[in-house]
Amino acid sequence: MDNNQQDMQKRVFIFFAVVAVLMIGYSIFASLFLPDKKKQEPQQVAQKTEIAQKTEASQKTQATQEPQPKQEAAVIYSTGGTFNLLLDSRRFRADDLKNLVTLKTEFGTVKFSKIGGRVVSIYIDRYKTDVIGSFSKQNKIFPTEIITTDPQITALINFSEYQVSQNGNKLVFTLKKNGIKVIKEFILDKAVFTVNIKTEGLDKYGLAVIDGVALDKIPGRSYGHYGPVVKTADKLMQLDADIEKEQIIRGKILWAGEENKYFIQMIANKDGFSAVHIIPVSKDKTIVLSEINNGVNGFFLGGPKLYSLLKELTEKYQKEWGVNLALQDTISFGIFGILGKPLFIVLHFFYSFTHNWGVAIILLTILIRIIFFPLNHKSLKAMKKMSDLAPEIKKLQQKYKDNPEKLQQEMMKLYAEHGANPMSGCLPILVQIPVFIALYNVLMVTVELKNAPFILWITDLSSKDPYYILPILMGLSMVAQQWITPSSDKNQKMIMYIMAIVFTFMFMNFPSGLVLYWLTNNILGLLQSYIINKKLGRYEKKPAK
Repeated sequence: MDNNQQDMQKRVFIFFAVVAVLMIGYSIFASLFLPDKKKQEPQQVAQKTEIAQKTEASQKTQATQEPQPKQEAAVIYSTGGTFNLLLDSRRFRADDLKNLVTLKTEFGTVKFSKIGGRVVSIYIDRYKTDVIGSFSKQNKIFPTEIITTDPQITALINFSEYQVSQNGNKLVFTLKKNGIKVIKEFILDKAVFTVNIKTEGLDKYGLAVIDGVALDKIPGRSYGHYGPVVKTADKLMQLDADIEKEQIIRGKILWAGEENKYFIQMIANKDGFSAVHIIPVSKDKTIVLSEINNGVNGFFLGGPKLYSLLKELTEKYQKEWGVNLALQDTISFGIFGILGKPLFIVLHFFYSFTHNWGVAIILLTILIRIIFFPLNHKSLKAMKKMSDLAPEIKKLQQKYKDNPEKLQQEMMKLYAEHGANPMSGCLPILVQIPVFIALYNVLMVTVELKNAPFILWITDLSSKDPYYILPILMGLSMVAQQWITPSSDKNQKMIMYIMAIVFTFMFMNFPSGLVLYWLTNNILGLLQSYIINKKLGRYEKKPAK
């Protein structure tokens, strides 16, 4: 067997083995530290909620026990609060979600309830998703509600019918009752609502606005963040939804809300918020509300975490408000985020020209192969040098077969004399593994690829190939890699064929966008190997002896 071919097969085998180990290890890590908890069914509450009881208990405790806040970067964590969400029968009796105002937009349909002047539905056609989740609807609690420190006033504001005026995509809800006045103005622009809330007669009460209510979990293994998210002047805080006590964050807060890996509900206020309350209402379900003075002057985002949209909003309000909202940081690119984010930016750049995410993935793959070409070329040259030394190595193995230590010394000496390095073939493998994992995370958490078609049967690059055509083609491309470098070692060839079968089955449940990347990478690898091998004379006919 040609030693050069043997080294190539070992190199490919090591690559796939390392990738398999990493992916299995990551799965084990995710199962231990990122458990995919079963989706909890929202439960309607017909009496005082557990969180209300905890709040009352914490208020009594505060009178006798000195709180011990933890301070970090001008943000203070504490427990307890005075805002009652009224998750009781009054909520369910007040609104049957039929007295609605509907706006048709270029991306879908938005519905407001005249009861409380609240956003009760944001359905996005492209993603076939309502950003207002099932928990909100079943418990009749929604973003943009005004919560006060007086339960009776809270009920009055949220369970009364508002007068509505409409001018195009501008809606104004007005409530005048019992000496209280509330005006909610919404101006819809794509997935963003300009929100202006003004109140009168509420000066003696503490006020808060609901920024977000727990979104629906994305089915399958959870990637990205799920739960409360708060942006302070210093950092973005993505908090755990599995909490037992109300958390209060104080400091200079720019915006707050709830998110999952694809969608977000959040409110940003021009003057910021002084405190944010994160209230657990069920297992893995939280509601986020921010304290306000007499109103809100900002915007509400209830929609997909599109990188272009988040960046556009960040830049817009950087100019208008002079603060960095850093909305695009809510997209979690995983453990190799330092690679994932640039990969996505380049992918987004290609999409801006092709308007097809599948084609953009192919172009990105080509770019990555071009970047790694020098490494691969150097690796193949090093393997050729090792192949030239094979006869000498064989002699040393025969000469020192009974003295492994001496054999090792002589082989190292031989390598040094000829400038050979047996490990040089592994460098491209080690470099490409982080890129592979980073791209995997990109394809798993970016909503741009959700329901994004490629060609024919591939209608969602974020989901597996429904007919398994791409994984099968990928497996065949691995077989072709063996065919292009024939070997006389039948056992090793059989091992590589088995590896092709194993990886075909493993990739069947991967996002089709990732399989497309790997298939394209294999095809380019075949072309590159053929060109380089031909240049090195591997396919030249040897003269007959």
